[in-house]
Amino acid sequence: MSDTTTIACWPACVDAIEWSYDGIIALASEEQVELLFPHTKSNDTEHDFSSWHHIPLAVSWFTATELPEKEAGPISTYSVGEEVSTSAPISIAWSPPGIAKHRRCALGVLTSSLVLSIWASEGKIDDEVSWKRKLIINDALVLYFSSNLNEVESTLVHETVEKMRLRTRIRCFAWAPSLPSPEPAAIIGTQTTWAQPIVAVANDDNQIAFVAIDTPATTLGAEEEWSGEALNHFSVTPDSENVFESADTFDEIMQQQRHVSRLAWSPWTVRGDWYHSVLVYATNEDVRARVITYSGETIGIGNDEVIYPDIKLRYAGPMKWSSKIEDGDTVTLSLFSLTNVVILKISAGDAAIIARVEHDLDGRWDEMSAAVWDHTAEDPTIHFASLQATLSYTSRLQCSNNSLTPISNHPHWREQLWDTQALFSAQHELAGNVRSKVWGLSTSPLGDFVAACSTVHPSDMIEYGPPNDRRTSIAISGLRNYDKDAKLETPAQNCSAEGLVFSLRKWAERTGDGNESAPSTIDEVTTQLFALHSKPSSSNSNGESTASVSTTDIRALITHIKHTLLFFPPTLKNRLHNLVSQTLAPSLPTVLPRTLIAYRLATFTSSFPPALTCATPFSAEITEHHRRVVALVDTIMVEGDEERGQGVVSAHPCDTCNFCAAEIPLEDLDTAWCTNGHEFSRCGISFVAIQRPRISKACALCRTPYLSEEFVGAQEQDEDGGRMEGEVSLARALFLACDVCVYCGGKFTG
Repeated sequence: MSDTTTIACWPACVDAIEWSYDGIIALASEEQVELLFPHTKSNDTEHDFSSWHHIPLAVSWFTATELPEKEAGPISTYSVGEEVSTSAPISIAWSPPGIAKHRRCALGVLTSSLVLSIWASEGKIDDEVSWKRKLIINDALVLYFSSNLNEVESTLVHETVEKMRLRTRIRCFAWAPSLPSPEPAAIIGTQTTWAQPIVAVANDDNQIAFVAIDTPATTLGAEEEWSGEALNHFSVTPDSENVFESADTFDEIMQQQRHVSRLAWSPWTVRGDWYHSVLVYATNEDVRARVITYSGETIGIGNDEVIYPDIKLRYAGPMKWSSKIEDGDTVTLSLFSLTNVVILKISAGDAAIIARVEHDLDGRWDEMSAAVWDHTAEDPTIHFASLQATLSYTSRLQCSNNSLTPISNHPHWREQLWDTQALFSAQHELAGNVRSKVWGLSTSPLGDFVAACSTVHPSDMIEYGPPNDRRTSIAISGLRNYDKDAKLETPAQNCSAEGLVFSLRKWAERTGDGNESAPSTIDEVTTQLFALHSKPSSSNSNGESTASVSTTDIRALITHIKHTLLFFPPTLKNRLHNLVSQTLAPSLPTVLPRTLIAYRLATFTSSFPPALTCATPFSAEITEHHRRVVALVDTIMVEGDEERGQGVVSAHPCDTCNFCAAEIPLEDLDTAWCTNGHEFSRCGISFVAIQRPRISKACALCRTPYLSEEFVGAQEQDEDGGRMEGEVSLARALFLACDVCVYCGGKFTG
C-alpha cells in the first residue's frame, strides 16, 4: 500500500521532513539537507514513476562574508556555542509558492549557528548546482535593530554589543501561509495574486520580528537580487519570577526566560478587505498568541497578547495548525505537552479560545517528534509520533463533537514501521530486539499521503559500524483506502499540478489494470477534476473586454489575463485533460486539446489595444505570430485535418533562420522548419522559433518549451539596456501571467 524509499549515509535526523507545495521532500540530517524529487517524465512509459532521486544541499557551509567569525560572548549573554558551531541544520520549512524562480517554493534552513538562510533553485530544481543560498535573514535583523536598539530595554543584558548579539540570533521561525484564493478552491498550478512573502522569527532577547522578502519573482523582475526587510516586531513579556538581575546559578539560567522556543502561524481568514490569522508562540511557562492582520502589503500586529493557560511546551512536542477553517473564522491548533495533546478552537479575530479538548499521551516518556493533520475523512484526524515509543502507544485521534477519540486500527505509515523493523531484525538476526525512531511526519501537497521518516536500531546491544551503513527510511503511505473499483478522491483546495500528478499516479497504481488507463477513465477523471475547478468568478467568457483594465498597471493586466485566458472554463478543461492524459496514459494523443488552447491564446491577444500589442518590436512579433496561428487553425478546421495540425497558411514568413537566413513559415504549432530544412522548437506562448541554446525553459511535466524570462526581458530593452518606452507591453504581461504551462499547469524548469 505504500512506496518506500531508503536514503543512505544518515546516522540520524533532526526536524526531519517537510513536503513542499511543489511536491519536493526536504529531509534534514546532522550534516546537510537532502531534497527528494519524484520522477515526472510522463513521456517515458518505461520509467519507474514510483522511484525518487535526490540531491544534497551543503547548508552548513558558509563563506566568511556570509557568516563572519564571532568572538565568544560573555557569561551574561549565556553563549550557546553558536560562535564555534558546525552549523548543523536544526529546523527546515518550505515557504508558500510564489517566492522562488518559476513561482516555486523556497526552503528556510535554521542552523545550530542560529542563522536562518533561504535556499532556492535558479531554474533546474533537480540539479544540485542550481540550488543556492539566496538570503540570510539575520542580516535584515542587523539593519532593523541597529536603528532602534535602545528603544526597548532587555531583561537579559545591558551592553549595546550584547543586545545586538541576542537580537540577531534566530531561535525559531514560521512562514506566513498563502493567502486564501478569491477564486473557488483548487486552481491548478497558479494563483491570480501572490502575497508578499513574510517570515516570523524569534530572537534570543524575547522578541518576534516580521521580515518581508523581495525576490525577482515577487517584484516581477524589478529586482535582480533577493532582499529582506524587517517590518515590525513585538516583545514577549517574561513572567516576573523568570527575570533575574544577574542569573548566576545554573538553575537561574535554566529558569530565566531567554527566548521563544516554538512558532506557528495559522491559516488566513477573510474579514472585509483584511486578512486575519493567529501567531502562537511558546515560552518557558505557557503558550501565547497575537492576532496578525494583512492588507495589500501592510502587516499589522494585535496590541493584546493572549495567554493560553495550563499548557507547558518546554522540552515537549510540536504545535500544528489545521489547514481547515470552520465557520469562516475558527482555526484549529494542536499542542503537545509532556503528558497531553491539547486541541484548541481559536477565533482568528481576537485569538480567543472557543473550545478546548485534551487527551492523555498514554504515559509515554519520550518527546513527541511529529504531528500532521488528516482531512481525508469528514471528521479531521491528528496523526502523531514520539521519538522512540510510537509503536507502543496511540498514534492518531479523531476530532469530532468537541472530543478526541483514539482510532483502534493503525494508520498505514505505522504498519510500514512494523514491516521495516521486522526486515531489519531478520537481516541482522536480532530476534525481534529492534526499536524504531520516528523523526518526522509530513503530508503530501493534496493531503492524501503521509511521509514518515524513521530509523531502526538494535534494542539489546550497542549499535556499531560506520555511519555510511546506517539508513533513514521514508515510508510514503496513503491516507485513503483505495480498492480496485475506488473512485479518485481529490480535496477542494489550492494545489500544484505536480501534487495532483503524484496523487493521480498513486491512485492508478492501486486501481489500474495495466500501465495505461482507458480513454473513458481519462474523461471521467477530467470531468471530476473540472467540477472542482470550473467556476472562476470572472472567467465566464474568453472574450471579456479589456476596456476596463488599465494597460499601464502590470499587476491588474496579469490578473485580467489569468481570469479571461487561463481560467476560461473550456481552456481549463482542456488543460486538465492534458494533465490527466499524460499522467495516466502517456501514449494517448493530446493534439486536439493542445491546439484548442493555442487557438484561444492566439485569439485572446487580438482583444488588446495597439498600445500593448505594438509597445515593443517583440510584442508586435508575438502579435503577428498569434495572427498566423489563428489563420492556421482556421485552415485546418476547414480542411478537417485536426490530427496532423499542418497546412501552409501564408507565403509570408514569420521568422528567419539564424543558420542560413532562409524563411521560416508558420506551418505547425510545435515545430518550425526553415525552407532549407533546419528544425527548431516553437515557444508555447509566443510560437516564436527557439533558435539559440540557453534562451528557453520547459514545463517539468509535459516538456513543452517556452522562451525564458531572461530572453523576453532582453527583447524588451533598448540599446542602453533600459526598458523600452511603454513600461507595460503584451510580451511582458503575457509571459508574467502564464507562470505555469498553459497546456497542463506544470511548473517550469530550466
